Amino acid sequence: MRKEDIMLNPELVWMTPVTVHMKGRAPQVFASVNDVLDFLVEDWASDRGGKYNRAVQTCRRALNRMTPVAIAREAFIEACRDAGMSTLADGPLGTKTGAGGQRSLA
Repeated sequence: MRKEDIMLNPELVWMTPVTVHMKGRAPQVFASVNDVLDFLVEDWASDRGGKYNRAVQTCRRALNRMTPVAIAREAFIEACRDAGMSTLADGPLGTKTGAGGQRSLA
């Protein structure tokens, strides 16, 4: 993760984590924009296509309060599914909305 991505931004936590099932690895749970961006930049093993690039960009924008964290969460889910990873991202009705900030309902 770039220094400027975390410099002024506390952890942006989702109320409903995203569990990603990767081939040959144990499922991994992501609960924040920070965790996701670190995974995308440091550990992403799949091809880096358009949905991957969108996920990185929206996570960085969310950390800078320019995009709602719910948008970054959905972009991450789309990138995972595009790369052939299954995700478990559903929570109670209404938990996928949020406008950003310290805590999100995403």
